[in-house]
Amino acid sequence: MSTITEVQPMETLQMKLPLGYQAIRTTPSAAARRQKIKLDPLRALEPARKKLTSIESQRVMCVLEDTKKKCDLVAALPHIMKNLEKFCSLTGQDVAECLGNHKKIYDRFVTLEQKVTELNLQNSKDNLKTEENTEKAPSPPDSRPPSRSLSSRGSGRFRMPDSSAPVSLNEQLESLSSQIKLVELELQISIKNLMRVLNMNPGVDNLILSEVGTSKSREGMFFLTQLNELKDILMEKLLMTPLEEKEKMRYLSQVSAQERQNAGIIETLEEELKVANEDKDHDIRLKNDVIRKLQNDLHMLEKATEEGIKRTKTEAEKQETADSKNSEGKKEKLMAELNELKAKHDNLTTEHREEEQTLRRKKWKIETEVENWIQKFDQDMGEKQDEYEEIDAVYTEEKKQLNELDERFKTLEGEYKTITEAKNKAKEERETAEREMLLMIKAATTIQAVWRSYKVRKALKQKNKKGKKGKK
Repeated sequence: MSTITEVQPMETLQMKLPLGYQAIRTTPSAAARRQKIKLDPLRALEPARKKLTSIESQRVMCVLEDTKKKCDLVAALPHIMKNLEKFCSLTGQDVAECLGNHKKIYDRFVTLEQKVTELNLQNSKDNLKTEENTEKAPSPPDSRPPSRSLSSRGSGRFRMPDSSAPVSLNEQLESLSSQIKLVELELQISIKNLMRVLNMNPGVDNLILSEVGTSKSREGMFFLTQLNELKDILMEKLLMTPLEEKEKMRYLSQVSAQERQNAGIIETLEEELKVANEDKDHDIRLKNDVIRKLQNDLHMLEKATEEGIKRTKTEAEKQETADSKNSEGKKEKLMAELNELKAKHDNLTTEHREEEQTLRRKKWKIETEVENWIQKFDQDMGEKQDEYEEIDAVYTEEKKQLNELDERFKTLEGEYKTITEAKNKAKEERETAEREMLLMIKAATTIQAVWRSYKVRKALKQKNKKGKKGKK
């Protein structure tokens, strides 16, 4: 274990310790100085170290990690049993054999549980029938209703039948319960053997967990979360030194004292709130009295308005009778006018019918003329269409001939272009040869002229030399 002098100074109170802590501890003012140090409320309860330094704490965490890993594998076993072929192909032969044996035991356990549930359902149905029969039939005074004897295994997966059930059903359930206990022991032994084989094959457990992912049982996931919480708590305990624990307890005592002080303040505020609520209730009572007075006034106004409405109704009824009498005279006048208008309407309808007949005749004549014109137009257009088709046929034939001539012309034009290009090329070659010949002739003449002039000068020099010699 590490001593107090080995703790490193940190930023917060419970982690920040002076370097010369032993010397400070001997001085009388050390406690007063520690009280003056301010706490960091956000990190007051965190441990100073982030890693475990002692071997014992590391061993404890390694054991917990190993336990967590094994629990993770056990939680993944239902998914592995559903996809056994896939996981057997991923693991080795030893692990595959263990998984196969565990699968057999697991299937036996599931079948036994299904049988137990079926027997329990049958038992409950029989009990319900017996209860109905006992309720219908009159029971003697000394008779008692059958008592239900419920027996369940640790997690309550099945129930034992009533004493009134048949003996064969009781015996079946007892035999099944004993078989289930034996299979449970076999499952425990199989899981232990599987964990041993996985320990002998490193890397296989990580491969299985990576393939399983989050497809685990709900109970296993709940247990793993609880185990993770236990790991965090244990890690915090192992990382914390005795001095840090003392500082933590002191901080918690300060927080509790502050909480008590806050509780006193809350009580005073609650008393003030109570007084304020009483004042508010008094004001509300006064306002309610005012509202009652206003409601009484409103009730009186409603009565007055009802009486006024009754008076207006009687006056309206009187006015209605007078208006009905006047309306009868107006009605007679309007009926006379209506008869006159009906006679006029009949006369107008007869006139309009005659006009309609004349217009219909005119319409029939116009329609016959239009039909004749349409027939004539159709005949003319048919002749024009025939003429157009003949011209179109001639046009298509001539166009076809024109296309053939164009194709022939294109071939001749290509040949003509090749011939003209060859002639132009020969002409250019001939002109270049002539120019080169002229240049060569010119060069030859210049060379000959230079050579002749050179010979003449040479001959003149020789004559001059001979003349000088003769004079001497």
